[in-house]
Amino acid sequence: MIGDDVRELIELFNHSDLTELSIEQRGRRLFLRKGETGRLEAPSENAPAEPETSTVRAHMVGTFYWTPEKSSKPALALHQRVDKGQVVGLIEAMGIMNEVEADAEGQVVEIAVASGQPVEYGQTLLVLAR
Repeated sequence: MIGDDVRELIELFNHSDLTELSIEQRGRRLFLRKGETGRLEAPSENAPAEPETSTVRAHMVGTFYWTPEKSSKPALALHQRVDKGQVVGLIEAMGIMNEVEADAEGQVVEIAVASGQPVEYGQTLLVLAR
């Protein structure tokens, strides 16, 4: 059964400009996507299984940037392909810019941080679907 909080979230999502929403909490994941009608569509019975994901995490504490120019716009976009070892961002620590590389190849399904945001060790930066 769907709880009232999830029903409210779905209703808010349906009335927003968002086309996708992914939330993970306490080991449970909710993924919503609007179809061509602009409304949430139920997954079909023949929908493929959930893809395996890989998470790109911060390897140090610092300030995360998407580009060396400290641009606020991500250098990556949702659904963009990323190669293993590709530099996906930078973490500035003590005035030194440290590259963040993807641990695996995949397609960007979630951008978890904004440019200029402080990050902690192990914090999720990107989620890739293989």
